[in-house]
Amino acid sequence: MSIFDTSSVEAGHRRLASSLSQYTAALEATGVLVDAALLRQNFVRSDAEGQIRFLALSQLGFRLVNDIGAAIKLLEAGYFVQAAAFGRDMAEIGMLAIHFAGNPDDLLKWARLEGKQRYRSFGRSQLKNAAAPEHFTYFNNRFDFFLEFGTHPSFQSIAAHLDGERLHVGPHINQSLFQNTYKDLANLAWRAADIGGLVYKAVFDLSVAELLPNEFASFMHHGGVLRNLEIKDIEHETFTKSAADDEFIGDNPTSPHAGEDGKSKV
Repeated sequence: MSIFDTSSVEAGHRRLASSLSQYTAALEATGVLVDAALLRQNFVRSDAEGQIRFLALSQLGFRLVNDIGAAIKLLEAGYFVQAAAFGRDMAEIGMLAIHFAGNPDDLLKWARLEGKQRYRSFGRSQLKNAAAPEHFTYFNNRFDFFLEFGTHPSFQSIAAHLDGERLHVGPHINQSLFQNTYKDLANLAWRAADIGGLVYKAVFDLSVAELLPNEFASFMHHGGVLRNLEIKDIEHETFTKSAADDEFIGDNPTSPHAGEDGKSKV
């Protein structure tokens, strides 16, 4: 196979994707909701600051949707490290969304800054210091993971070229890496969009749930499915580890969504 001919790798991964249909549905529902919500606000405003806020929020929203598409395309083609770089970007969007949900006026400031000035004011360290830890931890952990896996040369990035038998120079089929990263991206995208709804409410004083009831209902339904799948994965991993080690495993890790009542906050 030519290093740039990924057709056989894509075919193999797409066959694997058939077992991930619930995650695919969640990704699609996320993209549909974000697209529809932002397009509802796509009109010229006489208020210049209002227009800047709309464009800034659109930048984050469409960046999330495009990250989803680009990451899945690269993942299917076997470019695991490159796909992970978009996962890092999605985690950053989630961190920004947390900040703007609580500080909507900062969206205007963020939009007007560029380069190092934007980084100094809205870099990860600044966002972390201003956020409640329980809300920030998930995105921060995903950011760190994808940073090592997909952005910097590291052991994790080298491991992505191994399939258990040999080192691959280019794209290749890796079942576990494909499936695990696919699941991770689906959860990450859904959570970033979920918090984005709070930003939307703060900026436009409109509820996404009321504005787009069908799209929002589908989005929330698939969020519930992801939570259930996440809990099952945790239970399976705990059971497998317990059986292998023949020792007591303490309390299961809780889902980042555990304790939520499923009711809309947006």
